[in-house]
Amino acid sequence: MNLQESIRRILREELNKPSENEFKQALKDVRPLIPQISHRILHDENMEHNEENMVKLNKKILQKVKEGNDEILDEMWELAGSRIIKNAINIITFYTK
Repeated sequence: MNLQESIRRILREELNKPSENEFKQALKDVRPLIPQISHRILHDENMEHNEENMVKLNKKILQKVKEGNDEILDEMWELAGSRIIKNAINIITFYTK
């Protein structure tokens, strides 16, 4: 790939990258999935199911979503029941990569 092609590719990716507002909306759209993942973790890790553990896990998972963690986003994709949520996951993935 020559320099000109590389520059075009980079510019195209930057122009197509979701905006910060789209990213924030996508985070709101996927929030309902976070407690489902927290519940799975609680059961898998045999942790006590209480409000304190749920809050900690929810915060930890939300941070991983903001970072674009592939494992969490893949699990969200499996849980997603609508195209809106799947689109939100795609936005998060593209924004964080």
